[in-house]
Amino acid sequence: MLVQGLLYREIETAMTAWLLPLAAALVVGAIVFWWLWPGPLARLFLLLERRHGRLRRHRVQAAGIDWHVLEGGHGEPLILLHGFNGDGYHFTRIARFLDGHFRIIAPDLPGFGQTRFEGELDFRIEQQAERLLALLDEMGIHNFYLGGSSMGGYLACALARRVPERVRAQWLLAPGGLQTTPLSPLFQVVFEGGHNALVVRNRKEFGQLMDYCFIRPPWIPLPLARVLADRAGRHAVRAQRIFDSIRFESTPLEELADGLDVPTLIVWGQVDQVLHPDGLDILAERLADNQTLLLPETGHLPMLERPREVAEAWLAFASRAARQSRRTLPAE
Repeated sequence: MLVQGLLYREIETAMTAWLLPLAAALVVGAIVFWWLWPGPLARLFLLLERRHGRLRRHRVQAAGIDWHVLEGGHGEPLILLHGFNGDGYHFTRIARFLDGHFRIIAPDLPGFGQTRFEGELDFRIEQQAERLLALLDEMGIHNFYLGGSSMGGYLACALARRVPERVRAQWLLAPGGLQTTPLSPLFQVVFEGGHNALVVRNRKEFGQLMDYCFIRPPWIPLPLARVLADRAGRHAVRAQRIFDSIRFESTPLEELADGLDVPTLIVWGQVDQVLHPDGLDILAERLADNQTLLLPETGHLPMLERPREVAEAWLAFASRAARQSRRTLPAE
């Protein structure tokens, strides 16, 4: 028994001597990955985000652009367009409530996300619509439902104005491009000569933009937030150029929407600090056929703050629009 006890103590001592350095190495490794080398963890979190939304990623070559596209679900195509400094991942959390009804297609718009191109592009909203149309043609998509958030909503309306016969219904989530709304808190700062929070130059400014966008922010893992902030910072000069092209050189949304006869659901957060919620009524007065939804205690990105509620509103609206369509669309 004495020999056996001594053997156990030797084994325990050896295991302790081996496990403690291993545990310390794992802790140090976790710190390095979490704080100093966030890229691999960020890619893991994006993979998990896609899986949660039941989406897959692929690339499409169209109009001289290497498009990064998230896609999933089944049914008629629903094209979802993200906002300024966003990407297709803005729709992963709402996709799981929609994929049983639609084939979801969420591209990264040129200038953002993982879509790649060479040289310079014209970022006026009408030219962006032409590039998006080329992508849809390349993918063989003729008739489709269309949704967009912020800048993406502005682009959606420009595309619907360009090819209204192809759009079954559209879904505008706090769209940009209105020139006659009161200034939001973010744009009040810009008007007074302060920094435009939409143009992110560093990690601190990324956090400030999140504060503008959300009342109840969704959890974003720190490594992913750092990678997104660093990516935005690398392209800050281009982002400013895109912003200027959209705001000062593009046709205002009021003009694009005026009399547009495409069934439209307009959704806005009541406490949106990026685009003033009065835009909801201003836009509704311009569109020929629309329904509105103003969400209390909600910020600029309702599909991230209230994904289930926003998805259910869209599903109900799209179903009614399909039943009550006043237009005859050509066959696919």
